[in-house]
Amino acid sequence: MATPTDLENLKSSLRRDYDPFATKVTIQSHLDEIADRRAELPVSYSAPGGGCWIVTTYDDISSVLRRNNRGFVSFPNEPPTEQKNLQGKRKRMIPIELDGSVHRQYRNLLDPLFAPGAVAKLEPKLRAAANHLIDQFIERGSCDFSREFALPYPGGTVMGIMGWPLEDMVQLSEWADIMMHGIYGATDEENNQARAEASQELGGYLTAMIAERRAAPARDDVTSLLLDGKIDGEPLPDDDVFDAFLLMVFAGLDTVQSALSQCMLYLGRHQDRWDEMFAGPDTLVPAIEELLRWTTMPVPTRTATETVEVGGIVLPAGERLHCPLGAANRDPRYFERPDEVIFDRPRTKPHIAFGVGPHRCLGSHLARLELRIGFEELRRRLPSFRIDPGVTPEEHLGMAWGVNNVNLLFPPGERDS
Repeated sequence: MATPTDLENLKSSLRRDYDPFATKVTIQSHLDEIADRRAELPVSYSAPGGGCWIVTTYDDISSVLRRNNRGFVSFPNEPPTEQKNLQGKRKRMIPIELDGSVHRQYRNLLDPLFAPGAVAKLEPKLRAAANHLIDQFIERGSCDFSREFALPYPGGTVMGIMGWPLEDMVQLSEWADIMMHGIYGATDEENNQARAEASQELGGYLTAMIAERRAAPARDDVTSLLLDGKIDGEPLPDDDVFDAFLLMVFAGLDTVQSALSQCMLYLGRHQDRWDEMFAGPDTLVPAIEELLRWTTMPVPTRTATETVEVGGIVLPAGERLHCPLGAANRDPRYFERPDEVIFDRPRTKPHIAFGVGPHRCLGSHLARLELRIGFEELRRRLPSFRIDPGVTPEEHLGMAWGVNNVNLLFPPGERDS
């Protein structure tokens, strides 16, 4: 077994610090840096914030994520940095930072509502929501796509599956967006203040929702499912319901919002690809899968619970491993010309945009449906568009990579209603 001295020597020899919350960098430049690591140090050590190992290959990332409960646990899910190291300082997020029996019980509770047949029933509401949003800007010939479509569109889905008032969607989306990404152009002090205020407002909303729904008859939605659910034979306390609600809001909004904004930025710069997506009846679905691979945003972290081997390196219990899914999906071993968008890409390995293993994304079927319907309605209403040259898109890293300020210009059209 390796001694502490051996481990420190290993960390020193493989050290290459990494900032998952870097600012003023593009997603592609960050992926370029990861590609360089993959070629030189497929598993490297980053020291800030207590330290973690950066995993960069498809095989190693998939292996770590598949070994949940068999050498790794999911808490805490965020990587340590000088500014952010929450290990041991907060509760586990439900259910993404739970493991073992408790995690399986939560998934058994929630999985049926997110199965393909269940989410397919949402299609009419999704089409209506997409067209309602497009109606708000179609006559103008321009829009801030990130804020006017990408953010509120999945917000409506969240409100629907949770059974919350649709009229609260915009406010809820704004709170969540500020908490996750801050305010574009604001100072650190202003963002900290805005996040604190949004957190307080959102927390108050969720607390009031729990009280209101506990006093009301049960409905066929996720809220009632959690309020009436049991884990280890016991009802969920309000604190756990609150945490689950919070995750539903963040996960339900950020993944689809980020994918839509990144995709429309790319397609606005490559109009021929927008046409290619709709070239035939069978071209859209594979195009969406390729765009999911290319825009992958989650960046999970795992903690070893026993001695493990990753990428030929033996690590003891307690070591943390950061596994950007975008790194796996740009591995040239399985994805030739990985930085290019190739809609008819040969399938050598499936992308893991939704993760892999026990914590594979609960809402993957819903996200695919939201993207397909969103693209279909945008194509019908905006057959051509371009990026507004007067506005600079702002990309961000963090716990889910994405882009804001995607402003589109297009020929004005008519409202549907």
